[in-house]
Amino acid sequence: MRISSLVVPLLLTLLGVLESFITNRRILPNNTFLLLSSAKSRKGKSEQDAKGQPKCQKERRRKKSKILEQLLQEHVEKIEKKDVEGITNPDVDDEIREGKRIPRLRIKNTHNHIYATVVDDYKRHILCFSCSRDPNLSSILGTYRKKATNRVVNNGRTIKSAWEIGKDIARKALNKGIFKVKFDRAKHRYAGKVEALAEGARAVGLLL
Repeated sequence: MRISSLVVPLLLTLLGVLESFITNRRILPNNTFLLLSSAKSRKGKSEQDAKGQPKCQKERRRKKSKILEQLLQEHVEKIEKKDVEGITNPDVDDEIREGKRIPRLRIKNTHNHIYATVVDDYKRHILCFSCSRDPNLSSILGTYRKKATNRVVNNGRTIKSAWEIGKDIARKALNKGIFKVKFDRAKHRYAGKVEALAEGARAVGLLL
């Protein structure tokens, strides 16, 4: 009985094989949908390779502001490393001067002012600081009268003021033997005053 029960399915499979050879077809298992879908995907990939990969969209390059472009064209007196190489400062460690440890240039940008601080995170020590509130920079940044308090304050709203603060913090850092810093802009976008400050520091010779 067992042999007779196996004979019938064997005969059916043989007939199916013969029919496939005669009609030049291929026997597909039960999961034909998966095979067909994979075949279509392969065909699509082969056609795409034959035609060539689609051209990647050009990355949108953010244009710099016209004011910053004009400032970049100005001649800035650059401080070379050899000019301040022999300078020693008790605040700055030898590891920082030799480039083994890199301090952080922290930026704080508000609507009215911009602040720049070079910090030694290892010792938790401020190495140098500059901001648009500095009265010594009033002739460079310009001033305006505040309506609420009727006081004359420095103008720290413009891109030019951020550019000047970048140059000022770079000079202070280079004169202490700091040639390279990590640029920490926090949550601020790299645009406007933040970008101008970074470009001003680079123009003097500080590596960011």
